[in-house]
Amino acid sequence: MWNVHRAFETPGRFLRQLAETPDGVRYISIARDISKSGGRYGAPLRRYAMALGCEVEHADQLIYADGLDVAQDIAFEPIGISCRICERTHCHQRAIPPLEQRLQIQQDSRDVLPYGIE
Repeated sequence: MWNVHRAFETPGRFLRQLAETPDGVRYISIARDISKSGGRYGAPLRRYAMALGCEVEHADQLIYADGLDVAQDIAFEPIGISCRICERTHCHQRAIPPLEQRLQIQQDSRDVLPYGIE
């Protein structure tokens, strides 16, 4: 969900994101890809994704925040460190079940996830 994971989709461009972590802290983040030569002919290109960010209270000091509506709750995307520790139960990007919550398996139904979370 974090914009750094999409940086390779838009080479050479900055991606801006307003994000909120499960603990309610809100951030502005910018991310982009960086490519470097391998140093010799035929060497593979080295590609990196970089992200920088800060808490949204400092957004007015960043030119990359121009035009972003930090007052709208809907503008903030939910992000987290890991699916295993994320408390959000209705995330369409969840890759694996959370550690400390019970799963509900219903063999006759299917949603975005193959299980429900209690």
